[in-house]
Amino acid sequence: MPAASMFSQTFAADHFFIRYDHHHHHDHKDLKRWRSRTTAAASAYPLFSNPKDSSSRHKFYQEALKTARGKFAQEISFQSEDKDVSLAKALLYVAAEDETFMVFNREMDACSFLNEGINVCPSSNAREWDSVEQMPLDGKTISEWMSELDAIAKEVEAELVSRDIGCHLVEVLQAVNLVLFELRGFKRSPVLVDSKHSYLHLVLSSGCGSAILLSIIYIEVCRRLGLTIVGSRVGEDFLIWPQTTYPEELFKVTSGHSLFTVVNGRCVEDPRSMASDLTGSSLLGLEIASNRDIVGIALANLIRFHWKRASRSNLGLMLTSPLRHAHNANEKPNKINKPNVPLLRPQDLKLAIMASERLLILQPHNWALRRDHGMMLYYNREYGKAVQELSICMAFAPEEEAELLEPFVEKLHLMRLESSWKSLGDTASVTVK
Repeated sequence: MPAASMFSQTFAADHFFIRYDHHHHHDHKDLKRWRSRTTAAASAYPLFSNPKDSSSRHKFYQEALKTARGKFAQEISFQSEDKDVSLAKALLYVAAEDETFMVFNREMDACSFLNEGINVCPSSNAREWDSVEQMPLDGKTISEWMSELDAIAKEVEAELVSRDIGCHLVEVLQAVNLVLFELRGFKRSPVLVDSKHSYLHLVLSSGCGSAILLSIIYIEVCRRLGLTIVGSRVGEDFLIWPQTTYPEELFKVTSGHSLFTVVNGRCVEDPRSMASDLTGSSLLGLEIASNRDIVGIALANLIRFHWKRASRSNLGLMLTSPLRHAHNANEKPNKINKPNVPLLRPQDLKLAIMASERLLILQPHNWALRRDHGMMLYYNREYGKAVQELSICMAFAPEEEAELLEPFVEKLHLMRLESSWKSLGDTASVTVK
């Protein structure tokens, strides 16, 4: 069964596509117009066509989510060598899963509004898909976005040929920099406030993105040119450079900047950054990040981005804030407090949880990551899953951290029981009626 069509502005969480129109039920013309719109919506969103199909649509989307996650897990599998992990493909599967989740939410929202008699503005650029591989991400499939990286590499090759330049390392890097940062106009976004800066296909489309995603594009383009680019986390920055036995060449200043600066941005020249102290010799002493490490950094950034958006209305809220209250020594240990979970933006919270689930595939023994994952499940009111994750975390965490978690997990377990009792009570009251 073909899935719902995509929209021209994907991931546009701040610009919802539904239009609210006032229509008069007693006005024949308005009623006729409303019927024509709902008919158009029914053709745009399959959930409208037949209410009986909603369960099969839900099953389709669940299968698509499962497939995208499986493709991601297969790409970063520890059964394959790290050099065979495609950074681009792994992150495009991340985008496919997140977009599938958001498309289904939009379809369900539109269906609910239609059932309430509220007009829905359907998409004008429908494109059907029936598999993750064929799913359009901002108008292109995963394979087409991979081809976009091929096209950038060919532009670099054309630039080298036009100049009659050989394959000297510095000259190749200069050509890559020219194509990416001048001809194509790629630039780093200093502050991540928009999802289009956090997903690879949208960065390729808009030319603006996070430092880690631009580094990944740089690595992927150079790999297609036969040039190995390596990277390492230095303080808060992730820096990349070509694998070379003569790193001093990267720090030679020409036209006011060194190649190392052009590749990595202004953080290299910022005296407040640890990157500003690097030299050719100190570069050789840095720990090189694996491809899986780089994917992990991108996922960690995605978690922070969506958590920040989810908690926007709760200024200063931290994932671990509830742990301090639970560890209050003056509080009775067996007392069940009324859950005071802050209201967060559910879609962004779920996207943060999904990114955390993927990162746990890469780092299953990272106790701090598992703690944060458990806390996000708590904020999402999935108390049973939160208890499970935090209990696993306590087995890996240092003793002092486990002691901090223990009273919270105990309270969470009681809250879960209380929640299940209330659920049973509600069921019973419905049955009596």
